[in-house]
Amino acid sequence: MRARPTAVIACLLLLIPVVSHAQDRSLQDLDRLQRLREAVKVDADSLEYSEAEAKVIAKGNVHIVMENRSLFADEVTVDLDDQVMVATGNVVLMEGLNRLQGDRLEYNYRTNLGVITHASAFLEPGVSFSGVEIRREGERQYRILDSTFTTCRLCQPEPQTPDWEFRASEATVYQDDFIVSRNASFWIKGIPTLFSPVAAYPIGPRRTGFLIPRFLYSNSDGFVVKQPFFWAISPSQDLTLTPIYRTKVGFEIMAEYRYILAEDARGRMTGRYLRDISSSAPQGDRGEFKWLHDQILRPAWTLKADVTYVSDQTFQKTFVDEPVLYRTARTIPSNVFVTQTTPQYMLLGLLNVTRDLSQTTEQRTGRLPEIGLQWLPGPVGGTPLLVEGQTSAVYLTQNRREDTARFDFYPGLGLPLVLTPWLNATSGVALRETVYSEKSGGSGATSRILVELGERLTSRLARRFDEPGLGLLRLTHVVEPALTYQYIPWVDQQPLPQFDTTDFVSGQNRLTYQFTNRLIARWREAGGEVRNHEVATLGIIQSWNLQPRRREFSDNYLTGLTPERVDQAVDVLASLNNGFSLAQERTLSNLVFSGALSPVPGMAFQGTLALNTEAGRTDGINAGVQLRRPDLLTLEAGYTYVRDRRVNGVVGRIEIPVTRTILLDFLTRYDVHTATLLEQSAGIRYTSCCWELSLKYTYRAQGPALNVENSVQVTLDLRVPTATPR
Repeated sequence: MRARPTAVIACLLLLIPVVSHAQDRSLQDLDRLQRLREAVKVDADSLEYSEAEAKVIAKGNVHIVMENRSLFADEVTVDLDDQVMVATGNVVLMEGLNRLQGDRLEYNYRTNLGVITHASAFLEPGVSFSGVEIRREGERQYRILDSTFTTCRLCQPEPQTPDWEFRASEATVYQDDFIVSRNASFWIKGIPTLFSPVAAYPIGPRRTGFLIPRFLYSNSDGFVVKQPFFWAISPSQDLTLTPIYRTKVGFEIMAEYRYILAEDARGRMTGRYLRDISSSAPQGDRGEFKWLHDQILRPAWTLKADVTYVSDQTFQKTFVDEPVLYRTARTIPSNVFVTQTTPQYMLLGLLNVTRDLSQTTEQRTGRLPEIGLQWLPGPVGGTPLLVEGQTSAVYLTQNRREDTARFDFYPGLGLPLVLTPWLNATSGVALRETVYSEKSGGSGATSRILVELGERLTSRLARRFDEPGLGLLRLTHVVEPALTYQYIPWVDQQPLPQFDTTDFVSGQNRLTYQFTNRLIARWREAGGEVRNHEVATLGIIQSWNLQPRRREFSDNYLTGLTPERVDQAVDVLASLNNGFSLAQERTLSNLVFSGALSPVPGMAFQGTLALNTEAGRTDGINAGVQLRRPDLLTLEAGYTYVRDRRVNGVVGRIEIPVTRTILLDFLTRYDVHTATLLEQSAGIRYTSCCWELSLKYTYRAQGPALNVENSVQVTLDLRVPTATPR
């Protein structure tokens, strides 16, 4: 028969005056037992009280509850004088999700301190450790002798050998912070691999400490070692410092500072400095700084910043361990802007500096500052007329030409009409005046005035097929034809400074036709939810220049005239050496086909084909395929061809989950025009519940007949599982 805690302790309280030899002693014991009764609840097979030693002894399946702590053992002795419990045999002490277990526990239930021998422990969020002796020295501090610790025990319980563990002669665990150990060694599957006289390992989220080092080798950088250190400054800010040493390049330091100013205001600053000792370096001191910031000032006001500074033109292309998009960027824009958005208008304040990396010499433009206002379409009084427009004032800077101030005013009126149930018309007229403080060459103010006229006819025809098969509820075919006429008189714009698309507006007397076909499927999910998905799209567009002429075009405008644009089509004849070129307008623009096919969510094919019907050739192709089945395959591939710019390249990326723990990934960039393999990488990543190891090989060439770079990168991450123990 098990002893009930309340009844047993109550009986002990009644018996003390009878069996006592001294009244004072009895009163003291009575007071202690009363305090014990208030502090703990005891459940055991038997419960005894030794008056001579002032001890309560519980035996057999002992369970003691003390506030939020529970103790299980074969036998527990409670010393009323010292307020100490001594538990032996299958000892387990629980506090929330934290657990200590061992052979013998000596525990002060008043101070919540104690020592347990031949013990193991689990602490949130997933750290397990063991030792000959574990001593609790504070509310969140433990000292361990002859210790081991790992985060693998949640998914690799004993007696399995964990994938990794640290062993040390002595360690101090600061819960939710870090572990400091002496004479530490790192073991993988029971095999020692590293040793350190002192080691610190962060545990829990956002804890200060050294992170796992990174290793890389390339024939251009040599051996590379990265040792990040994470500093949790406060709950709202942290700093990661990463010293890097490249044997063929030199010493580098990276820093990343993250901050949260408020719930809707946060950002990140990153910086790096490299003392480059390589012979190919453009300069010895090289570096980079980035700032990202996002903040909501008021419900309609936002502040954003995206600022980047690099020390030289080639810095972003230097290191193979950086992402592809970072290394292949052609420009570096830096923006700080404030916006206000309302149903009637959008207001913009902007600071911008853009650096062009495609040029051999430094080329930099800026908007310091720009203020823009765009008013959205709205009715004019009670009429069917709609008014809209935009205006901006900006001070434009460029390191290779004179600065200038520009004011652009661009209002317009539109008249939408429903001609028939299946035909709509929109007439438009706009006025555009652009004023400059300086002409091109800096010889006084100048301006430009343009009038734009336009007419657009649109229709939308649809046919619905109910229950067409393949498990579909409905398949809808939509046809959207459109016919547009645009007129802008030709104006000589060579006196105008050329900074962006505002500074050159091509004259137009153009008719554009367009057909768009869409297939939209509807089906019911297994859970009953109805979904709509655009299965296929095919568009055709081409324009007809009613008055083609030989004219002078801005070089900036011609650079942005890609094959799929139909608002203008020209054949360049000669450069005028003043930022303009002489070109012959074509009667017909390219015939552009654009299509997309997505038979199921997660699978998509899309592409654009630009055909020069006058010359009978293909001027541009842009195609891509995406397949996202995370459990099977992730495939992304793209092909780009631009005839006039000698661009002809393929990019592909594949991720294959071989098993639940092994992932393969491949990346290829190939220049078809020069038959050059620009980049190829292959990687393998192994992920377990408590660690991740990746190995990546990269081959890179800057272009044909240039030096080739080979690199190998090894990354090891120790992970803390988030699951709770059972």
